[in-house]
Amino acid sequence: MKAGIVVSVIASLLIGCATAPGAKSGSLGSRLVGTWQVMELVDTDSAGKAVRPYGEHPLGYIVYDATGHLHVQVMRTPATPPFADGDQKGSDREVRGAYDGYIAYFGTYRVDEAKGQVIHQVQGSLMPSYTGTDQPRPIKLVGDELIIEGDTADGHFYRRLRRVK
Repeated sequence: MKAGIVVSVIASLLIGCATAPGAKSGSLGSRLVGTWQVMELVDTDSAGKAVRPYGEHPLGYIVYDATGHLHVQVMRTPATPPFADGDQKGSDREVRGAYDGYIAYFGTYRVDEAKGQVIHQVQGSLMPSYTGTDQPRPIKLVGDELIIEGDTADGHFYRRLRRVK
């Protein structure tokens, strides 16, 4: 379930800022272009239990650029503490904690106006299983808020982001 939640988080974050090449002015794709700050990130499992995998106030951004590229980075708060013996000598437990507290990927994106979704085409990711995949994300733009919300086999995901000005 953790992998599904992480994938949902990443995909959600990527939805925020780019415009698909050839998108019309005022289209969902053109309005998506920009930098989006993560405000809220919640996963709900099939039993209805809500989880905030990156804390109450996650830090992160999704950037969609006008050339069709995106990148997503989100980290848990409070942040993972420094490793006792330095960054290059973390214990298995320390390294796992850092991995579980951060999500990052990059690639390209396209917008499906008819379905109201952005598809993140992942070229590289902290999660190896994400690399080379398409990650569709249902989105809504309301003013300067981007909502990424949908269902997975494991439950439901909700992401709320605010446009950076």
